[in-house]
Amino acid sequence: MKRTVFTASLMILILFLILPAQVSSQKQNLMDVMSSTPPISVTIGGEFIINGTVPAYSGERVDNLISRIFNEYKIALYSTAQDRYSLDLIERRVNSFALRGIKLVRRNGESLLLDLQKFRLTGNFIDNPYLMNDDVLIFPALDLDRNFVEVSGAVNGIDKTNILNPQPIKFQYIEGDKLSDAILFAGGINPAYESVKNVEISRLSYDGNEEFQLIIGIDEDFSLQPGDRIKVLADETQKRDFKVYVQGEVNRPGFHYITKNNTTLRDVILKAGGFTNRADLNRSEVIRGENVLNQPFFSREYDLMMMQRMANISLEDSSVFLIDNTLRFTRASGILNFNEVLDTASPTAKFTIKDGDYIYIPERHELLYVFGQVLKPGYIEFRTGEDYQYYVDQAGGLGKTARGDLYLIKGKTRAWIQLEEDSNYIIEPGDFIWAAKEPYRDFDYYLLRIGSVATIIGSVATVLLLFLQAFK
Repeated sequence: MKRTVFTASLMILILFLILPAQVSSQKQNLMDVMSSTPPISVTIGGEFIINGTVPAYSGERVDNLISRIFNEYKIALYSTAQDRYSLDLIERRVNSFALRGIKLVRRNGESLLLDLQKFRLTGNFIDNPYLMNDDVLIFPALDLDRNFVEVSGAVNGIDKTNILNPQPIKFQYIEGDKLSDAILFAGGINPAYESVKNVEISRLSYDGNEEFQLIIGIDEDFSLQPGDRIKVLADETQKRDFKVYVQGEVNRPGFHYITKNNTTLRDVILKAGGFTNRADLNRSEVIRGENVLNQPFFSREYDLMMMQRMANISLEDSSVFLIDNTLRFTRASGILNFNEVLDTASPTAKFTIKDGDYIYIPERHELLYVFGQVLKPGYIEFRTGEDYQYYVDQAGGLGKTARGDLYLIKGKTRAWIQLEEDSNYIIEPGDFIWAAKEPYRDFDYYLLRIGSVATIIGSVATVLLLFLQAFK
């Protein structure tokens, strides 16, 4: 362990020493190139993060210059950030410039319209030419609220990292954009979808109160307009990574692949190679990996408020209900008899397993656990036909501080049963027996209790005395 920590620390130290040297070396290489070539001047105007004339070098392309200035400016701004809020403001400020529709004006009057966003996707250097001395780059305003095209549906670029708010692709519109451009900026058609033939284009009227829907073939080079919203149409694929995890006493534990809705518990157990001869089927269970109510728009807090909204229970019952409801929400288990799992006619065998479920098959232990106010708490070997008193005796009997109340706690359900003499109880391996403790009461406790009772009696006597005096 010490050797591993030392090695990791040494690697971190080496990285701290090497990385600054590499950055410095890269800067020096750039300085050498610039000093070995004739310097040129390029003017940047419009809605870029900085305006003015900046130095460049012969052989530098537009995207090289913009990326270099952008990175230097970003590093300088980041060094001024004091907290997360200011960092977010810097992020929005730094990234709010257009990459499309950039006008390049040459000294000889030639004018080019550049699309750096498309260049970065296609590698077409027509959109990223070499710079010349006295070139002027003019950036248009970036208005993604009005001058945009949005793409969703069966494309690669949809951002689903935030399940509550998946983001479609939104890009800056420039005159002449076609449907093929939208598909390009959306990362292309997702190959997981089959038979993608059409797109739906939603257009609003100028006042925003009327919608026009167009169904266009995916291969049509249809002309777009600002504000178009495009959905690439395809039936949702259900070829997902559906699986279940089986742990414990099966011959092949681990992940097993299942269908969306048609794999039964029996199917999974057979895939897992069946039970071992040490499996405790009485305590086996299926735990839902994702509670059917545990959805992004249905949180635990919302569920609890809905449950309590019309409740009419006491404060004590509310505390107990809170525990029960939390267990229900976080660990919804199937009520199943695993002894019948291989019987094709049984409800247990037909129980449908869902993606993310967890199946636990514990090892069978022929033991009980006796604890609490006994002299020798611990595991005791189970014996068929013996009552609870036998196990208490095996644990050394009750201690002096025992209250005398004994409870049987069932191993699987954790249900409590108060044990009484001359009653028959079903005791099974894995159960618990707990002996309660007599609470310690010192002199101050009884003094406080007596004082409380005396105060109440005194108050009642005073009220009665006043009542009698009033009627004399």
